Amino acid sequence: MGFKAKARKARKGTGDDDRKRRSKVLEDGEKSCAIKDCNNWADKSHGGRSIAFDNLADVWEDGELVGEGRRLAICKPCYRHYKKEKKDDESQTW
Repeated sequence: MGFKAKARKARKGTGDDDRKRRSKVLEDGEKSCAIKDCNNWADKSHGGRSIAFDNLADVWEDGELVGEGRRLAICKPCYRHYKKEKKDDESQTW
């Protein structure tokens, strides 16, 4: 019997079998996503990432990017879109 099986067996005896999954309630963030049409937050606590402007310009047009500087913060859904677009790009591999 492995560790997890022993833990399940012990949990059944104590009555803690009704586990409740709590989803995090996130407050409003401080940084908004750098993509013009996106209304999500780009804070690290919300799953956001900071990406170089040049790399983002490969995926989105310059008019679609909002913000200044070398790095822009994007939200988690936009980051996933970015990763899918750059998946086959050989310049991003080590």
